[in-house]
Amino acid sequence: MGMFGRSQRATFKPSVYNPGKRARRMPRWVFLMLIGVGLGAGGVLFLQANYGPPRLTIEQSEQLQSELNAANLERQRLRTQLGEATTQRDSSQAAQKQATTELTAAREQLQQLDKALTVFQNVVPPDPRGTDIGVRSGLFSRAPGKLSYQVLLMRDSKGPEFKGTLRLTVEGVYRNGRAGAIDLPPIDITLNHYHVAQGTAEVPEGLTPRSIRIQVMDPSDRQQAMRVYYVRG
Repeated sequence: MGMFGRSQRATFKPSVYNPGKRARRMPRWVFLMLIGVGLGAGGVLFLQANYGPPRLTIEQSEQLQSELNAANLERQRLRTQLGEATTQRDSSQAAQKQATTELTAAREQLQQLDKALTVFQNVVPPDPRGTDIGVRSGLFSRAPGKLSYQVLLMRDSKGPEFKGTLRLTVEGVYRNGRAGAIDLPPIDITLNHYHVAQGTAEVPEGLTPRSIRIQVMDPSDRQQAMRVYYVRG
């Protein structure tokens, strides 16, 4: 013992985990790597849960596949419909082109007919009465009990078509020398620029036609033209 009291010596107590040895520390780089891996995995899970696309269930996947198939079928139908419409358009264009060609040809033929009609009109003698509707020609031939006729009517003015009646009165002589006259059945006519009335009518067996009086009557039974032709032969 000293003067200051009893001396105490430090007592060494070994570790209960590793008696007799000093504990080894984990290297710093391993520690940092583990922390980085943990943070990276957590970040991926966080982004997947909050910002990434949601995962589809089996039912949702089947529904999506069904809708995709339906969309493909609809696209194919629309393509087919577009093809048919294109074919119809091309066909319509071809038909329209053909119709235009035919219309042009018809117009050219009509012009030629108009020219020929003008020449014909100038050649045929006019009606001496000088009326708008004129009897320009009359051809008649007789046979026992029959009379064939051909009458050409022409109109000088241009306007609405004329609808009226053509009357033919046959004057002649019977076998006993007595004069007689009969009216043939009236003929309905429609006149734009010209009209040809022709046919064969019955007459009494004993009557020999000598002349034909031609009359053009309007719907009010007013005379618009008149001319007399003699029957020869």
